[in-house]
Amino acid sequence: MHIIAAQDLAEKAFLSVEVLLKRGSLRPRKLNVIVFRFNGEVYAYVNHCMHMHRPLNCSEDAIFDANLQYLRCSMHGFLFEPESGTCISPVCEGQKLQAFKVVEEAGKLVFKEKSLQVLKVSLPGQELI
Repeated sequence: MHIIAAQDLAEKAFLSVEVLLKRGSLRPRKLNVIVFRFNGEVYAYVNHCMHMHRPLNCSEDAIFDANLQYLRCSMHGFLFEPESGTCISPVCEGQKLQAFKVVEEAGKLVFKEKSLQVLKVSLPGQELI
């Protein structure tokens, strides 16, 4: 499912994507997914810190730490490896953010998840779809 033009997502920038997840016989549920570019690759994770069950950007409109090396939950500063979603902070160490496969195809960012329906796409401070 098409998200945006690939060129519209700069290095270490992120999108907030509201999706509807439909899996099997379970009721569809709305999720917020962060999509970002890190070291030239594009990643997507459910925007949900397992520590306090809040979005990573719940306290400020950012998902990276000050050095732009790790994903960071803005509530308590928990850090995650961008490439794997693995938490490196002591309380949740080793736990992972839920990943969704996203790729660049024909100049577009595309979810490779048949169970997702894109509802809304936003850059920090502006709605795109």
